[in-house]
Amino acid sequence: MRNSIEEIKKLLPIPNLEKARKVLCIQPHPDDTDIGAGATIAKLCKKGVEVYYLSSTSDSIGTSDKALVGEKITKIRKEEQQRAADVLGVKEVIWLDYPDAGNYSMYDLRNDLVKWIRKIKPDFIMTVDPWLPYEAHRDHVKTGLAASEAVLLYGFPGVVPEIEIEEGFEIKGIAFFHTAYPNTVIDVDDTWKLKFEAIKQHESQIDEKTLDLFKRYFDLKAREYAKDKLFTYGEVFKVLSPVFLHCFVDAWRM
Repeated sequence: MRNSIEEIKKLLPIPNLEKARKVLCIQPHPDDTDIGAGATIAKLCKKGVEVYYLSSTSDSIGTSDKALVGEKITKIRKEEQQRAADVLGVKEVIWLDYPDAGNYSMYDLRNDLVKWIRKIKPDFIMTVDPWLPYEAHRDHVKTGLAASEAVLLYGFPGVVPEIEIEEGFEIKGIAFFHTAYPNTVIDVDDTWKLKFEAIKQHESQIDEKTLDLFKRYFDLKAREYAKDKLFTYGEVFKVLSPVFLHCFVDAWRM
């Protein structure tokens, strides 16, 4: 019996993330993209790709220190994210400041993302995988779903009608990191160390012990992903075309 999914992939090819020219990374909190895709971001930036970071929340509860909860930790987290972005070569860091772990509307978030998509005009979106099994953080689920819906609907003039859509602008793909269902492995041998240099900037979240654990765990995973490849370290994504995001029963198998 022929493998139907291979035939489907020929008919509807998986978009090539490495051919991106402008990438908008939509993350729930500062550090999410650095941890999930930092080496790939560095590789893209080195190739001249314009990369933007957009954080949906203020990360105002991202501390165990009661004295820092609120505006103090938000200020620290924004400074840390900017330093990490500078390490990787990111062009701009954008903040929506939705309440961290708060009761905000995914509808409002989606519309804000549509606005930024139309303003920046990326050909690729990168975000957290909201369908990750056992993901318990609602910010991750809401951000990933809102980003996916924004990719699906950004071209409809009835959605956020006050912001015009530039003729000819098209998103070619969405790349999910922190995913259990990868279909794309990126060779990151040359930028692997930069990933951890960026993560290291998030000092309020990641101490030396945690950083060491990250290095050991991600080293094991990256080598596993690169098994049988011509490189040592791989960073993985679930890359889909926007057409796969609605009523496409084979999306999980792509």
